[in-house]
Amino acid sequence: MEPLTAIAAIAAKYGASQLIRALTGNDELSGLASELLGELVASEDRLSEQLAGIGRQLEELLDQRYTVALGAGQRALRDASTAPEPQSRAAELARARDLFREAAAAASAKSPLQIAVAERYVALCSLSAGRPDAVPAALNTVNEAAFRALTEALPLFGSKAYEKAREQLPRSSRLGLRGRREERIDELGSDLVDAVADVVYLALNLLAESEALARGLGQDLGPEIDVDLLVPEGYEDDERLAGTAQVVVRPTAPGPLRFGPLTVAFGDVHPVPGQPSPPQPPGATSAAAGVVAAKLAQDWPPKHAATAQPPGFETEVLVRSDFPVSPSLIVSLRPGLVLADKVLLEVMPGQPAFTGVASGMLAARMQEIRLPYFHPDRFVNEWTVNINNVLIFQSSDRQLLESEGGARLF
Repeated sequence: MEPLTAIAAIAAKYGASQLIRALTGNDELSGLASELLGELVASEDRLSEQLAGIGRQLEELLDQRYTVALGAGQRALRDASTAPEPQSRAAELARARDLFREAAAAASAKSPLQIAVAERYVALCSLSAGRPDAVPAALNTVNEAAFRALTEALPLFGSKAYEKAREQLPRSSRLGLRGRREERIDELGSDLVDAVADVVYLALNLLAESEALARGLGQDLGPEIDVDLLVPEGYEDDERLAGTAQVVVRPTAPGPLRFGPLTVAFGDVHPVPGQPSPPQPPGATSAAAGVVAAKLAQDWPPKHAATAQPPGFETEVLVRSDFPVSPSLIVSLRPGLVLADKVLLEVMPGQPAFTGVASGMLAARMQEIRLPYFHPDRFVNEWTVNINNVLIFQSSDRQLLESEGGARLF
């Protein structure tokens, strides 16, 4: 089992509530608890080495205190899984929790992934020690850090990696001809893509595990979601990438989509009757007509003020975060099922799917944004919310088609 997948895999196998009961020491589920801890130990022995490898490639070296505390916490967790009596198990779990807290404190501010990993262990230790009340705060930190790691890494999971490699590669006569320099850019860019891919996979697993634990604790997260990572063409063949990886979130049942700290709620579509222009006084000069129109506009609904509006349909989509987002996210709402700038399923054949795009920014210190949409004479009941062109929320659970650019479901 790959690192950081044990929790989500066992939750899918036995159910999130059973997972929580096993972690909190339910005697009837001692076998499941042993299986869980055994999977954790087996799958994560080399997690510190993996984080160190990612850090070296991304020039984010691990603090020695982080490495030591994380390793010691993992050993204490291993000891707890084999402790012969409840008292010694509780003592090892308490020691492990303190060590993981120390690791979180020592994590590099440049690497939110380090913070997410350490806080994830804090949540597991709190659960295993019978302290479910302490888990939500740790999971909130996991969500915040893992989401930041994901959104920072995804743009580099593609063509931008080679731009960064070009910036990092010093111009030197030792590289010889221009062709050799381009080869080195390809090599460095490929290494960077591999490192970023590891960040993306770990961040997605952390978010999935956090969701499984939260659902097991009884948190209302809405319907479960279907999450796919779409990798750009050429990734598996180690070719230079032209596109960018994207994460697509779709519903499995009606209701808002919740992914990490973000919730996207698609509103109902409402018909809007046409609104005539305000009446003009007969014989008035153009200046007088303007004054009258401005006065009448004060008494009209703002969106219909002083201008004619044809009949049509309108909706509003709410994007909300559990905490202020930093850095800012660029959010857009588009009709139909749209992936990046490729139309996968048009609203109506032959009509552009980008008409009437509403967009905004979920900025630092902001926690929600409302995106309105209006289109005359056209009913649309499927929507795409695009965040930074790498995170896609769709209102439909229909399967995505492969894009014309070659990106595919991974």
